[in-house]
Amino acid sequence: MRDHITPRLGLLTFGHFTIDSYSSFFSPLLPLLVVKLDLSLTLVGTLVALASLGSSFSMPLFGFLSDRMARPWFVAFGPLTAAVFMSGLGLAPSYAALVALLLLAGLGVAAFHPQAAVLASETSPKRNLSMAFFITGGTIGFAMGPIFAVGVVSAFGLGGTWVAAIPGVLASGLLLAWFARATPRRPPGEKRVPLRALRPVMRPLTLLYLATVSRSAVSYGFMTFLPLYLTARGYELARSGVILSLYLFMGAFGGFFGGWLSDRIGGRRVLRFSFLASAPLYFAFLVLPDALGISCLILGSFVLQSSLPVNVVLGQELSPEHSSTISSLLMGAAWGVGALLIGPVGALADHRGLPAALGALTCILFLGMVWAFLLPAKRGYAANAASA
Repeated sequence: MRDHITPRLGLLTFGHFTIDSYSSFFSPLLPLLVVKLDLSLTLVGTLVALASLGSSFSMPLFGFLSDRMARPWFVAFGPLTAAVFMSGLGLAPSYAALVALLLLAGLGVAAFHPQAAVLASETSPKRNLSMAFFITGGTIGFAMGPIFAVGVVSAFGLGGTWVAAIPGVLASGLLLAWFARATPRRPPGEKRVPLRALRPVMRPLTLLYLATVSRSAVSYGFMTFLPLYLTARGYELARSGVILSLYLFMGAFGGFFGGWLSDRIGGRRVLRFSFLASAPLYFAFLVLPDALGISCLILGSFVLQSSLPVNVVLGQELSPEHSSTISSLLMGAAWGVGALLIGPVGALADHRGLPAALGALTCILFLGMVWAFLLPAKRGYAANAASA
């Protein structure tokens, strides 16, 4: 396995670890921000949805541009942008300022992912394993974000979150100084394949997209409301932050396991298994006593996130000439639509309570199961992809 983990992949994974730690930075701060800015659960859910506009829905644009850039400058400057704006959350004087900071930080996240995902998948012939390693780095960073945020606030207070910018600035400097200059320039006369060439593979691409939306809605929803759910049940901020990080950590390891497993049994089987096995575990969290229920939720995160790298690689294989664009759709736009569903979940929580809202959110896993089982075998679209 070490033969496939190159220094180039290691640096990309480090960048992914750093930038994704900022993506989950604000979740454990929500209880403090709710008190400071007097926010309702509807506003909290809407905040997550609006924040996704900056990162997820701008990602296809960055993916389109990345397929046409000579050098991966987005990879170098993405962490810097995310770090500077995300670290200012504690200083936000209003809800509007909070939304603006999240939107601007999201642009850095959006710029980084499409280029980095393609470069990571090209580092080894075992694309699923390389992508799993790259995504695991990001999901571990995502899991570390809450601990990082709680640590900064515990040491410096909510007004001292600006200190959190330091790791992102250092990571961006390293990427800019070494990686961007070491990457070969794209040949100036290289032929560009038009986007209409994706038409023959639209059916499997659409099904992958819908499956990713389903998984993302559940993942984002529980990440957003779990600290509030646990706080309402009497858990302290630090303890709820640790539980959230465990939930995200197991998702990270699930992604790596899924990438390893898909090289052996196929990506479609991993995708189907992730929905089929995770749904009962998420429901168990809502009906069992805390200790057992939280254990089921953490295991459910491992199972559900096992399909994360699989989706991206399956999409890239549909049309390699549009790898950045497809990666941005499956890593950005699909996640964004999933996050948009969190607004209605927050409104439902205000009217029916968090347990009912999380139960409704978990039902989305059954939709994901439908899309996964409708996905055709690779041999069914390989010819169309080649002709495209």
